[in-house]
Amino acid sequence: MQRVTIPRLIVEVFDGWGFRGRQATIINPVRSLEEFGFENNISSMRIYKGASFHSAPIYKAIFYEDNDFHGRKLALGPGIYPNIHDVAYDFGDRISSVTFGPSLDTPGPEWGSVPVIIELHRHPDFKGFYATVLRDLMNTEEVGLSDAITSIRIYKGPDCPGEGFRVILYRRPNFEGESLSIEISQMDYKKEIPDLRALPETIGNVISSVKIEAWTSSTEFSEIVFQDEFDRGQMRKEWLLEDRVGGFLWRQQQGYAEFKAETGQDLYHETNFDAPRLTQEIIGDFAIETRMNVKPESQEYGGLLVWKGQNRFLRFEKTSGSDAFVGDLRFERHFWRDRHFIKRVSELRNTSSLYMRLERRGQIFNAYASANGINWLDCGTDIMGVGDPISVGIYGLAPGEVPATTTQFDYFRIMRRSKEVTRYRPIQAREQNITRTKRATAIRELTR
Repeated sequence: MQRVTIPRLIVEVFDGWGFRGRQATIINPVRSLEEFGFENNISSMRIYKGASFHSAPIYKAIFYEDNDFHGRKLALGPGIYPNIHDVAYDFGDRISSVTFGPSLDTPGPEWGSVPVIIELHRHPDFKGFYATVLRDLMNTEEVGLSDAITSIRIYKGPDCPGEGFRVILYRRPNFEGESLSIEISQMDYKKEIPDLRALPETIGNVISSVKIEAWTSSTEFSEIVFQDEFDRGQMRKEWLLEDRVGGFLWRQQQGYAEFKAETGQDLYHETNFDAPRLTQEIIGDFAIETRMNVKPESQEYGGLLVWKGQNRFLRFEKTSGSDAFVGDLRFERHFWRDRHFIKRVSELRNTSSLYMRLERRGQIFNAYASANGINWLDCGTDIMGVGDPISVGIYGLAPGEVPATTTQFDYFRIMRRSKEVTRYRPIQAREQNITRTKRATAIRELTR
């Protein structure tokens, strides 16, 4: 019986420098990269520590000029390599085969959890060109399989949640159009579909995007080190309010934080950064969590923010019913002048109480959402290089032509691992650094 590999290293290769262009994921030795469509055309790569890396921490990915692991070679450990044409490597557009083996230890980024390993094959019976998928895939064109997937294997990954998971195949990119859902239960080890065209569903082999839905019921961040239920006689000093238009509403013992945003208020470099927000600085790993009450008219638009500055931040938000995302959850990264969409989740669109959580482990950020605060739906994973300190918080906005929105948060909390509780050091507000404008805005809000 064929067994799934629990990867020590996970290699992402790109045919363009700077991680652009077509992409493939490699977790096993490949004698000829021609089967991936990548023979002699790799220009950049990212190598992550996999789930079993620590059992052999001296492992590296070894790249060869010729097929079958022959010719000149380049050994690289976990790390980010935006241009292997660089004179330090001089290996761009020369790689024909890849294997893995021991070498000197090297630090590097970790991939994060791997709940599922998916193999997408061009031909029936798992033959021909194929791609390995470990995370949501917005467009199968990225891995060279646009509308050309005929057979599929799905394995439980090393981090598969106990409740199982679901893989959804969509006819159109960006998780739209007709879909086929494949359930993996607690009892399943793998599922194989040798010919998608034989299924009664009409999707056939026209597959343009792939989504992974996994639920979890526990978290390693169990100790609350900060919690604000917005019910005190004054705002907590840890908060920094950014409110250029005056949309933040808070009164003594109100019990919630409310953000009103007018049409056009955004957090985006191509428009503006006028959206009202509350943030505070933090260092190290953490989980942040909030709860949002969702009204039937779905006028809410906001969520959790991880902020390093206008050129580097994460937004995890519930969109309004008037937005193109029609109330769905959205997770996205903003890096310099690039906006990267990570994941869209529609399963919680109709819930009346929405819990949202963001977790940081080093440079890895995971987003989750729940209708009850117990069972959490995976809403995406992202790698964003940031140094400490960073700011975290909540916000409301109304981007583009979206009508004015009103977003209420019942609470905001920060959690740590139990052994790291003492690392939390709230950064107190310094009154001498508050501008006259900010002071006047704060006084106006408190006396409304």
